Amino acid sequence: MSRNIVLITYDSLRADHCGFMGYDRETTPTLDAMAEDGVVFENAVASGVPTIASMTAVMTGHHSLASPEIGFNNQQREQVTSRPTIAEVLSKAGYSTGALSPNPPASSYFGFDDGFDWFEDFLAEDSGVVERAWNRIFQSSIEGGGLSTYLRLFKNVITKDEILRPWADFYEEIMAWRERVEEPYFLWVLLLEPHHPWMPPADFQEWSSRSDKYRAFRQYYEMFTNGWTPEFDNEEHDRLVNLYDDSTRYGDAFLERLQSDLADDDPAFVVHADHGEEFGEHGRYGHQPVLTEELIHVPLVLGNVDGPDAVAEPVELRQIAPTVTDIAGVEDPYTVPSLLGEQRPWVTSKVFAGGERQAAVRTRSGKYVDDADGEALYDLDLAAGEQENRVVESSEARSTFSDALARHVATEQEKRAVRAATNEVSDL
Repeated sequence: MSRNIVLITYDSLRADHCGFMGYDRETTPTLDAMAEDGVVFENAVASGVPTIASMTAVMTGHHSLASPEIGFNNQQREQVTSRPTIAEVLSKAGYSTGALSPNPPASSYFGFDDGFDWFEDFLAEDSGVVERAWNRIFQSSIEGGGLSTYLRLFKNVITKDEILRPWADFYEEIMAWRERVEEPYFLWVLLLEPHHPWMPPADFQEWSSRSDKYRAFRQYYEMFTNGWTPEFDNEEHDRLVNLYDDSTRYGDAFLERLQSDLADDDPAFVVHADHGEEFGEHGRYGHQPVLTEELIHVPLVLGNVDGPDAVAEPVELRQIAPTVTDIAGVEDPYTVPSLLGEQRPWVTSKVFAGGERQAAVRTRSGKYVDDADGEALYDLDLAAGEQENRVVESSEARSTFSDALARHVATEQEKRAVRAATNEVSDL
C-alpha cells in the first residue's frame, strides 16, 4: 500500500543542538518526541556543504561538488536536472508531488522543481526594471559576491522575504496544496529556521532578547566582510548562539503544527538538516564548504516508520532518496542503500573549494579528511576531537581510510562513465 510521505529539511541545524542528540536546551521538543518513537540515525552525515551541494545529493542520491567556483548557472543545474530526482520517481509512480523551498540555492533556479506538480520558491518574476536589477544582485550574491550578499540580506530584513520569510507566512499555502491533491502524496518543505541571520519571532525568544536581533545585524555584516572569520568576543558569540537556538525552537513548532494537521493522512516523516553551522570552533562562523563535524554531522529522524530505535552506524544524506522510495514501495534507480537496510561502517562527504576537492571518510567515531592542506585523522571519541590530528601516529589507520576513499572515488568515476555512455547511446 502506498504511503503519504513528508520530507522536512531544516537549513543549518547541527546535530549537537538538538535535544534528542544530547543538547541541554529544549530546542527541538517535537523532533525529540518523534525521535523517541521513530528511528534515529546517530551519525548522519551531510553528503556535501552548503545547501546546494547537500540538497542535490538528497534529491538525486548522487554526490554534488557544487561551488561558486564551478559555476552555479549551468553546471550545478545540470547536476540536478540530468539525474532522476525523488519527485520524478514518485510522480511517475502516481504520487501527487508538492514542495515549498524559500531558499534560492534549493529553488527552481537550479532545477529543484523537477518532478514536482507544485513548487513554490517565491522567486520574483523578471517583469520590470526593479526586478531585473534585483535579479542581478541575487545572482551575484548566490555566486559569492560580498556586497551583493549584504544588499540581499538588507532587502530581506525590510521585506521579510527569502531567507527571512518565517514559516507562518507560507504555512497556509502548504495546507491549500494538501486540500486540492489526491493521495498518495509526497511533500517536501525546506525551512529556513535556523539559517542565519537569526530573527526568531518574539514569542519564541527564550534565550535571546528583541534587541539581540538588531544588535546581531552588525555581526552578520562582519561575517560577510571578513571571510566568515570574524573575531567575536564571548558576549557576541553567545548572542548568536542564543538567536540560533531560538530560531531552532521556532522551526520545531512547524513540525508540531504539520504533524497535527496531517494526522488523518498518517504520513511517514523524514526529517533532517542539510548541514550544520559553525560558531567559531575552527575560527569560522556560518557554513562555508568545509568538512568539520559542526557542519556535516546533522540530525536525521524517520517518524511513523517501522525500523530500529536507533542506528549507530554512519549514514549519509544521499541515502534519503532510496529511503523515500523504499517507504513508498516504488522501484528506483539509486545505487546507494536505503536507510532501512543494512549499513556499511563508513560514509563519505565531499565539497569543492579553492579549486580543490575536499573529501572526508566518516565512521562511528573516526574521521579522515583529505584536502588541500593535506591529510588529517581524528578520533571523535576524544575530548580534543577535530583539534588533534592523529595522522602521523596512526599510519595504519590512515592507510585504511585513504584506501577506502580511493575506492570510493574510483567507483564514482566508473558510475559517471557508465552514465555518460548510456546517455550517449540513448541520444543516437
